[in-house]
Amino acid sequence: MFKSISNQFGSILVSLLSIQGVCSALAIDNSQIQDGANSTEENQLVARTPDHYTVVHKWGPVGPEIISPATGVGLVISSALGVFVTWYVNQPDKDKICGRSAVVDITDGGIDYQYYAYSYTTGDSCDSSQRTKTLADTLSDAMDYLHSIEASSVCIDLDHEGTWHGVLGLATKSSGESPRDACSAHHAGAKRDENSIEDKAENNSDSHPEIEAAETNSTKRDEGGLVKRTSISVTQSNKQSGGAVIGRSNKSQQLIAEIGGKIYEQSYKQNCAGVEGSLQDSNGVTVNYYYIGGGDENCDTTAEIKTIVKALDDSWDGLRDTSALCMTMQHGSGTWRGYLGLSTIPDAQPAVHMCD
Repeated sequence: MFKSISNQFGSILVSLLSIQGVCSALAIDNSQIQDGANSTEENQLVARTPDHYTVVHKWGPVGPEIISPATGVGLVISSALGVFVTWYVNQPDKDKICGRSAVVDITDGGIDYQYYAYSYTTGDSCDSSQRTKTLADTLSDAMDYLHSIEASSVCIDLDHEGTWHGVLGLATKSSGESPRDACSAHHAGAKRDENSIEDKAENNSDSHPEIEAAETNSTKRDEGGLVKRTSISVTQSNKQSGGAVIGRSNKSQQLIAEIGGKIYEQSYKQNCAGVEGSLQDSNGVTVNYYYIGGGDENCDTTAEIKTIVKALDDSWDGLRDTSALCMTMQHGSGTWRGYLGLSTIPDAQPAVHMCD
C-alpha cells in the first residue's frame, strides 16, 4: 500500500498601527519579502501580495543558544503557520477571532523554544487573503535574519499590506526571556507579567542589552543563502470525480498548512509510518488525507517547510473537478518520495488507497 515496495527498497499588537512616532520610538527594522509565485485564479497570472515582517524587539544571546536559521526551526515555523492560518481562515466567525493568543513550547533541532502568537486587526476582522506559502516564506526569511544577528529572543510583527497583523514572540529557553513579555509593550491586548519588558530592558541593560536596530535587507533570500534550493515536483495520478470537488488552493489554506506540517514532521522524525486526518476547506467541504513517505530507509527530505507548502499550494490549483487523487512528491533528484492521497468521497475512494 502507498508504494510499499518503494518504502522498503527506495532508500508571529496594536501599538504598531502605522503610527510613526511609535515606530521610531521602538527603533524597528522592516523587511519586505516579495512572493513571486503566480496564482491561477481566474485563469490569470497575478502577482501575490507580499508579506512584511517588522522586528520590534530583539535580544542577543545570554545562554549558549541563539535562534537557528530557517533550516533548523522548521517545526517552529510549521507550528506557528498552523496557528495563524487556522485563525485567519476561521469560518464562519472571522470577526470574532481578534485577540486570540497562544503560548507553545517546542523543541527543534535539539534547542528548546517557546513562542507566543497573537492576532489583531486595524480594520473590522482578523481574516486575511494571504497564502500559507507566503507566510511560510516570510517566517523563513525572518528566522535567517534573526540567526545572522545572533538573536536569542525576539518579537516580530507580520502583515500582508492589509488590516490583519500577526505577532510572533520567539525565545530560546536558555535565554531566560518570555516571548509573551517580549511582545507585551507592542500591543494593548497582551497581558504583562510583573516585570514588564521595559523593566527587563532597563534592569538587564548591561548583561542582556537589546540588540541595536539595524536595517534589514528587503531582498528575498533563496533557501540556504546564495544557492537557490531545489523545488519539489508534484505528479498527480488516479484522479477521480463524482463527489464534492476539492476546492482551489485559496479555499484550502488550512488543509495545506496542516498537511505540509505533517509531511515536514514525518521527515524530521524520519518516520516512515502513514498519517491521516480530515479538515473542512473554506467552502465547507471535508477533505480526507493520507500521507506516507518513501524512497529511502529514513523517508526524509532536506526540503524546508516553505518548499513543501509551496509545492502543495501550486499543485492544488490544478485539481479543478477532482474529488480524489494521489499526489507523488519528489525533491529534485533525491531518493525521497512523498505520497499524498486526498478524497472528498471516502466511502467510494478512501484517501488511504489513492496511491496504491
